[in-house]
Amino acid sequence: MGALRARSRKIGRGGAWLPALVLAALPVLSIVLYRSPFSSVLDRGGDGNGGGGSVGYPYWAGLPEQQRNSMGSFLFWMVAAPLAFTVVAHWYRRREREHGVRVAWKVPATANGIALFLLLALIAAPTGQPTFTTSWWQGLLTPLLGVAVAAIALGVVERSPGIALSGAWMAAVAWQFCAMGQVGGLFGWQTWVLGGGSGPALGGQLTILGLDQPGPALLFMSLPLLLTGLFRAFRARSAR
Repeated sequence: MGALRARSRKIGRGGAWLPALVLAALPVLSIVLYRSPFSSVLDRGGDGNGGGGSVGYPYWAGLPEQQRNSMGSFLFWMVAAPLAFTVVAHWYRRREREHGVRVAWKVPATANGIALFLLLALIAAPTGQPTFTTSWWQGLLTPLLGVAVAAIALGVVERSPGIALSGAWMAAVAWQFCAMGQVGGLFGWQTWVLGGGSGPALGGQLTILGLDQPGPALLFMSLPLLLTGLFRAFRARSAR
């Protein structure tokens, strides 16, 4: 009886891998929205419009870097996110028919719907240039937070700490970079810790592994969710 219950739990929680991978794919796919995803705007000597190396907010592409087209970025998130949750809804309905397993998938879907509504609200958000000082509200002006919130909700529904923590990681990284106004931006205490506890805590920028560039930064924030999804896919396959 115990073995049967254990197998039922595995089957019941064995479908989270696909939604996790779908959510992880959204930030990765958004790499195409950037004009130069594998170089930093500061490395290019400015913003390409006579500016001093800054990019105006709201950050429609997701991160404070030059985007190819603001309307293209907006449409990407307004189309890609609903499409992703259509795939997730179809997946859960299929599992319900085949295995008799019901998951409250509408919770993360609703969370993403709210995030899309907030994305529309960004149209009315103030615009401007970042000052490279921490601005908590400026860190909210990114569609990446919607993906992160949906991942956290998915982790709660699926009772997966790994997925929930991966969503929290994505939210923290996206918020910090946008709040700082630069990809790879570091708080003063972080530079102090990375410096071995010596020197002034003035803040800085993380350049290792290209994390001051939008492409590597998006992969960096999506990697935990991607690995969690792949791990759960392996476990689901081995449980058959």
